[in-house]
Amino acid sequence: MIFVFLMIIVQTPSMISGGVLSSNSVVINEFMASPLSSCTETDGEWIELYNNTNDWINLSGWKLENNYGQEIVLSTYLLPPSSYFVLAACGNESLNGGHTPDYVYSDFCINESGSITLFCNPRVMIDGIEYDNSWPILPGISCERVNPGWVSNIASTWDVATLTYGDGDMGTPGVQNSVYENSFAQNSWAFIKAFVE
Repeated sequence: MIFVFLMIIVQTPSMISGGVLSSNSVVINEFMASPLSSCTETDGEWIELYNNTNDWINLSGWKLENNYGQEIVLSTYLLPPSSYFVLAACGNESLNGGHTPDYVYSDFCINESGSITLFCNPRVMIDGIEYDNSWPILPGISCERVNPGWVSNIASTWDVATLTYGDGDMGTPGVQNSVYENSFAQNSWAFIKAFVE
């Protein structure tokens, strides 16, 4: 009976608040903090968002903010269900490491440690991460979320990318993460951790 109960709860992320599973509508799904193949480090930085719902979401007025108070304010963009949105500092593929972003920003940096917070309009926090040297962040390799349905702000939710893109850096801008996993065993363990804590 307990096993059946666990199985039902584990497969319903929205029933768990503050635990290991997340029901955020849009999540920070991947980011490149230390590119090597781009013309400059800044040119190669990018962030990927993922629509974690079955609905279209208008990103008009949404903001990304880092720990320096720098902001990216998004214009109208209808993000389809279960789709990706890549924001980058440079839109030129010959300079940014070889990828095509959906949105190009300026005056926003991603370092090897720091924070990125996503707000909808008005200023309501949707998702956020605060990362440091305990996170899987390596030169030339993006940091990928293992599953967009898992809580954002713990290092174990993230891993280093295993696929190469563009001019040689590793990552999956605009497509499913290379480390994506969604097994029953993993979801069960995630729920058990949340339940015990």
